Amino acid sequence: MTLNLGTAISLPEVDTGPFAFGKAAHSGRTDTGLAWDVWLNKYLGTYVGFEFADRHKRLWDWVEAIRKGERPRPFTAFWPRGGGKSSTAELATVRVGFRRVRRYGWYISGTQDKADKHVETIASILESPGMAKCDPDMASRKLGKYGHSKGWRRSRVWTASNFTVDALGLDVGSRGAKVEEARPDFFVIDDVDDKHDSAEIIRKKIETLTTSILPAGSRDCAILFVQNIIHPASIAAYLSGLAPWPEEGKEFLTDRIISGPYPAVENMTYEHRFDDALGRMRYFVTGGDATWAGQNIDVCNQQILDWGLSAFLQEAQHEVEQTGGIWDHIEFQHIDAADLPEFVRVAVWVDPAVTSTDDSDSMGICAGGLTERGQLVMLYAWEAVTSPVDALKRAIRKGIKLGASTVGVETDQGGDTWGTVYQQACRELAAEMGAARFPAFRSDKAGAGYGSKVERNQRMLTDYESGLVLHATGTHGALERSLRRFPRKPLDLADAAFWVWNDLRGGDWFIS
Repeated sequence: MTLNLGTAISLPEVDTGPFAFGKAAHSGRTDTGLAWDVWLNKYLGTYVGFEFADRHKRLWDWVEAIRKGERPRPFTAFWPRGGGKSSTAELATVRVGFRRVRRYGWYISGTQDKADKHVETIASILESPGMAKCDPDMASRKLGKYGHSKGWRRSRVWTASNFTVDALGLDVGSRGAKVEEARPDFFVIDDVDDKHDSAEIIRKKIETLTTSILPAGSRDCAILFVQNIIHPASIAAYLSGLAPWPEEGKEFLTDRIISGPYPAVENMTYEHRFDDALGRMRYFVTGGDATWAGQNIDVCNQQILDWGLSAFLQEAQHEVEQTGGIWDHIEFQHIDAADLPEFVRVAVWVDPAVTSTDDSDSMGICAGGLTERGQLVMLYAWEAVTSPVDALKRAIRKGIKLGASTVGVETDQGGDTWGTVYQQACRELAAEMGAARFPAFRSDKAGAGYGSKVERNQRMLTDYESGLVLHATGTHGALERSLRRFPRKPLDLADAAFWVWNDLRGGDWFIS
């Protein structure tokens, strides 16, 4: 494929005649005050098959907040393949047209063919019986003076309500156009990354987006970016914060809202075993929490059968970390969970965030045990965005199960407040579990002479190089991915592992 990605790109031709929504554009429209979820289920129920996850709800809340003349913060969604990202973006496009808050949108993808397919899906939604019932003008094609259709081709839908969506691919130039009279006021940027993109192609894509496409938008332009992270140095990796921007001053959508990255399964574990039904070996998901009912564990297992494990880990789990870190030379040593020895002491530590919004850092939880021979076994690893109380409840439960006498928290953020949060978590667990012996609260601060994150990690690295640290099978993959990507974010699980190592090796601490 030959790319045409210079600093300038020709833009879609637009007939800028009666572009404003007029009285005729409102004929027959009903249920304009329905909440988005009720409207979707009533009129477009065939496109909505499962209960919405929190991430879907947050995006839809953003869509509903769009108002004429007001520029919303760009919404960037980093969701797994198969997790409803493109379907949501396509339905959201229809919704903003139905609400008459935007009139002209561009659906932008890495190739013209991909963009066309998204616009064709939008066309099929508009032509559905449900849309004909709630908004006949949105469901009808724009007609010219002599009754001929002016919109509704492969790369464009143009409705009788004067709502228009054009497909725009970054790989080809579109026809020259007038954009001054009709600037796009809604962008959907979907599927712009490709796993085989070189650094030069990514640079050109960013240049095209930032110098030709985004500047063409109206002053109140609403921008939605949706993409799974399939490349360690992709546009999505940069926007999500998983990779540093390649050049100073190249960051764009700077005030963006970040949703994710969400994997299909949080804390996923898997194993390779014989499948009696198939008569051969295959990979099974053995643990973890699905992040959406529409992509539950059964669906994920089927996707692994169809795509292969490595493709699933990349496409649905965002496992595309770069190499070249300080842990790359380590061959992690494993011990089966069934073969664990007795431990002199078990430690559980939490590296926390103080909030649980999409913009928050993750919570990291790690547990480890010290053997009589002086070996350290990392027993459990977990990271995700959640509330402070939930994180501590998870850590306490794991501490009780593993026989830990203490649960520690790194308290650089929040300080003494964490002691109060810990007590609240214990009270809630007591109500849920009944009588139980809860581990004592322990705390430490990174600023108390431990050095930078890199220095702390390197101290722990020495024990790994000496063969003094083993990983119990189960959640070991989450910990090893965290260490491999270090010092790229998220760092919370790697930090939690340090605190476990430091505790069991006799580091400074205090018990309250």
